[in-house]
Amino acid sequence: MKILKTIAGAFFLLAGTLSFAQTAEEIAKKSHDLPDGKTNSFTAVLTLTDKAGKSRTREIVSYEMKEGTTEKNVIVFKTPKDVAGVSYLSFEYPDKSDGTPVDSDSWLYLPAMKKVRRVSGSNRDDDFQGTDFTYDDIGKRSLGKDTVKILGEESVNGVDCWKVEYTAKDTKAKISRRIFWIGKDNYVTYKGEYYDKRNALQKELTCEDISQISGYWTTRKMTMTNVQSKHKTVYEIKDIVYDKDVDPKMFTVSALERELVK
Repeated sequence: MKILKTIAGAFFLLAGTLSFAQTAEEIAKKSHDLPDGKTNSFTAVLTLTDKAGKSRTREIVSYEMKEGTTEKNVIVFKTPKDVAGVSYLSFEYPDKSDGTPVDSDSWLYLPAMKKVRRVSGSNRDDDFQGTDFTYDDIGKRSLGKDTVKILGEESVNGVDCWKVEYTAKDTKAKISRRIFWIGKDNYVTYKGEYYDKRNALQKELTCEDISQISGYWTTRKMTMTNVQSKHKTVYEIKDIVYDKDVDPKMFTVSALERELVK
């Protein structure tokens, strides 16, 4: 999953007596651009638990492909019946050469209504289909939407990390800032915190079962907990395949409407 590939930090690499430093922006880009194959596909199980401890489970399939500089992703809910067939298509574009962010194109198909609706840029901080992950979390948040600041260095489960703050440039953003802990050796996110408009902690992210698959760093379990509502979503990838051909016809609004993506 691509989920949370934006971070920044300060990294010193010792080579003999020389010391080289990277800027926060440089590390942010390296984390954002972590390789995840020309294509990838996986099945995932999402477990949603409310404050009373009642859980419900959903299964999705995801396909991704790169076409030039555009990253295309389609997600389809398989179970349970009440959400089966709900699908989401997004096209992510790189920032402009001057760093200006370019909004993604996104569409959501609701089979009960037989209707596709666009997901606007202002909705990117909304929760994705009742989960505690946002549309930005399941895609790639543009680097140009935030200013980055290094807060320090900490260890997460024995992994040396940079602790980096991302503050939204849009003062009206629902999530005002994010803090991520990124591994110094691999630029992978190990932990995160999300703050609301009032700068109060809203959500906490933990990442587990991180390893390389086919040479690509992969996080197979993520838990997002809303500390305000006491609701939580566990996202577990059951299988993932990289660099295997996928049908480009799946990545169209027409394919959503005709429910062709399986």
